[in-house]
Amino acid sequence: MRFRLFLSRVAQQQGIILLFVIAVATLWLAATGRLTLYIHQRYVVFTTGMAVVALVMASASVITQSRTHQQTHFIWWRRLAACVMVCMVAGMALLVPPTALTTTTATQRGINKGAVTRLSTDKLSQASIFAQRDYSHLTIKEWAGLLTQTHDSGFYRGKTVNLTGFVTPDIADSQIFYVSRFVVTCCAVDAQAVGVPVYAPGWRERYQPNSWVTVTGDFAAHPQQHRQQPIVIMPRSVTSTTQPKEPYEY
Repeated sequence: MRFRLFLSRVAQQQGIILLFVIAVATLWLAATGRLTLYIHQRYVVFTTGMAVVALVMASASVITQSRTHQQTHFIWWRRLAACVMVCMVAGMALLVPPTALTTTTATQRGINKGAVTRLSTDKLSQASIFAQRDYSHLTIKEWAGLLTQTHDSGFYRGKTVNLTGFVTPDIADSQIFYVSRFVVTCCAVDAQAVGVPVYAPGWRERYQPNSWVTVTGDFAAHPQQHRQQPIVIMPRSVTSTTQPKEPYEY
């Protein structure tokens, strides 16, 4: 009898319980600094605030309904289905560890597709991103944007690159991999992969796709005059590393 009553209450309040679980999961991600794996960092404060409001409202609703509870008859399988659904959502939200987007997603969505790598004409003509002789501050997104706008090897001469990203294979050229990252505009759903090609024959013997590396080197023309990737990084070193706390670019 008590079990049936429990199932009945869960069936009645499943929406509130799910809201409660999602709010708790959101606050947990924010507290552990991993909410940015799902949303742009500019929305963290707003999302956290909304999660607090949702948590308070869900808690108040559960308390109110428990005081004014009226027995409602549900078919047993509907009660059970409601409990299973709530448990599944709670398990996914609280037990599945959050992870960053991977090489698989980058391959599916394509590297350097869309408008994310397009730099403004003013930014390119004024060379504002080259205001310093130390080019290590440039991001993968900025280098990828430049590579889509000019293939003049002279433009890149003397510019050392130092990038950290995950390894994504080039489907068309087995001698190349991309040091890549995702650029998040709003959330992980709209994230686009950007990457800079690295010329490293035999790279699969040393690095696995989706592994994180730091690449230091110089730009040069592709040794085989590759049409799709005429400019590549000739690496001085490729060092394995761990995923950074902030794996995305914005």
